[in-house]
Amino acid sequence: MYDVCILGGGAAGLAAAASLKKNLKTCLIEKNGILGRKIMATGGGRCNITNEACEHKDSTLDFFKSIGLETYRDEEGRFFPYSNYAPDVAKILSQAALMKKTDIFTDSAVSRAERDGEGIFTVFAGKRVVRSRKLIIAMGGKAAPQTGTTGDGYSLARGFGHRVTRLYPILTPIECGDFSDIKGVRAKGAVSLYRDGEKIAHEKGEIQFTADGISGICVMNLTMKIKAEEGESVKKAFERYWVELDLAPDFSSEEVAGRENSFGILSGKLAERVSRDEMKSWRLPVRGVKGWRNAQCTGGGVALEDIDRESMESKLAPGLYFAGEILDIQGPCGGFNLQNAWETAIAAADHINRLKGEG
Repeated sequence: MYDVCILGGGAAGLAAAASLKKNLKTCLIEKNGILGRKIMATGGGRCNITNEACEHKDSTLDFFKSIGLETYRDEEGRFFPYSNYAPDVAKILSQAALMKKTDIFTDSAVSRAERDGEGIFTVFAGKRVVRSRKLIIAMGGKAAPQTGTTGDGYSLARGFGHRVTRLYPILTPIECGDFSDIKGVRAKGAVSLYRDGEKIAHEKGEIQFTADGISGICVMNLTMKIKAEEGESVKKAFERYWVELDLAPDFSSEEVAGRENSFGILSGKLAERVSRDEMKSWRLPVRGVKGWRNAQCTGGGVALEDIDRESMESKLAPGLYFAGEILDIQGPCGGFNLQNAWETAIAAADHINRLKGEG
């Protein structure tokens, strides 16, 4: 019998374990053979911990400093570990969890979780059966399934009566057609997303051309807005969207119109594809988005209506908590989604700590 059982040894699960009081008998169950596997791949291998624009970034930075990790802020307001090495974040979180005497069970895929009439949870993970008074589900979403996040937590959430909103891959490249002739070309620009003829999002930054479309942070952020409505097919939904590229954002339409061609602003290779008249408004169809393997985050998730946002406790099953990407909370590239993981996990742990203190 444990006081707390945490499902998931990723960002949220480890932050929760590191934040719980040492006198709480805690276990953590992880599907992979190692902890923090997805953390190690974030931020291009550097782990973008949080962002200057995040409301509660200071609490996150204080938390990491308390467990021994120093950070720095880059010119764009992103915070990284001082070592610039993402595996260090996973390692220090794992060490902090072990310092709290957390029992860690790896290579253990959870198949089922139940709550009895006395409020005790029973978790089934292979041949292992664990009972606990509190349960934190922090099993991630469906993005990057190669790291083990295959959406296992959603069925558990539904089993406790929680609704899961429609899931879709976000922060991923956009497919627009055959771009093999300009694959690897990069250009400074602005990109706008249209749905049914109406502009719904706009981003600036470096646009990267792939064999079948466009990528780059400014492009991937737009995919948060590309989704099918309830009951709508994904194929039909894509037909409603297109993107428009401004590949000369620092030049007026008049300046562009006075040029003979696009070369000189655009690279030679890109100028062969994009004419002078297209430079400021090159319209491309949205034929798809790269799937779960290329996505950095999951759109949709456990609906927030039945969760206390202060404590992250379920309103349907007392003693049950949710943290991290499994929730229907998303943000753009730049540390916002990891901030969500740390913030929700620490909130859940703090609430359990307070209850223990009151008990």
